[in-house]
Amino acid sequence: CYDNEAYMNTGIQRSGLTPLATNTTTSPSGTLSFGNPRPKKPLPEIAKAHGIPYVATASVGYHQDLQKKVKKALSIKGPKYIQIHCPCPLGWRHEPSQTIKVARLAVETGLFPLVEWQDGTISVRKIQPKPVEEYLNLQARFRHLANFPEVIKNLQALADANIKRYSLAMTSEPEGVG
Repeated sequence: CYDNEAYMNTGIQRSGLTPLATNTTTSPSGTLSFGNPRPKKPLPEIAKAHGIPYVATASVGYHQDLQKKVKKALSIKGPKYIQIHCPCPLGWRHEPSQTIKVARLAVETGLFPLVEWQDGTISVRKIQPKPVEEYLNLQARFRHLANFPEVIKNLQALADANIKRYSLAMTSEPEGVG
């Protein structure tokens, strides 16, 4: 699943994968609206619930992880599902040169966890969590949230819930970092 969080090629309309509070052409923000009123659908969880033997998320910000997961999926019999998170500079309104940074921040904030389930066993990419505002501030599709601080808190709560749910946080500094 190519996840750019909206229907980008037809005018940046809201989709089931559009995150909460995103400004799109069909969920515009304004003085009375913070944008998309619904959270992103958890498609990997839905796929997992259907008993698919291999379900994973990947990001263009971590290309080696993406390649590894595609190779693994190809080696497994039966249905597979990989959701690949890919920022859209035009629709997300960020500089194209920032695409990898934006993709990595989605993961590092916990908003887009990198997880993998094979036959029910989960593995995750551990992170040193960063505040969601670092991610939001790079994208004009979230610029309106300066007027909705409670929504930023809600987005942080969603990220924190992902971090807890999937045990994403590193428990200590990794070796060689410092």
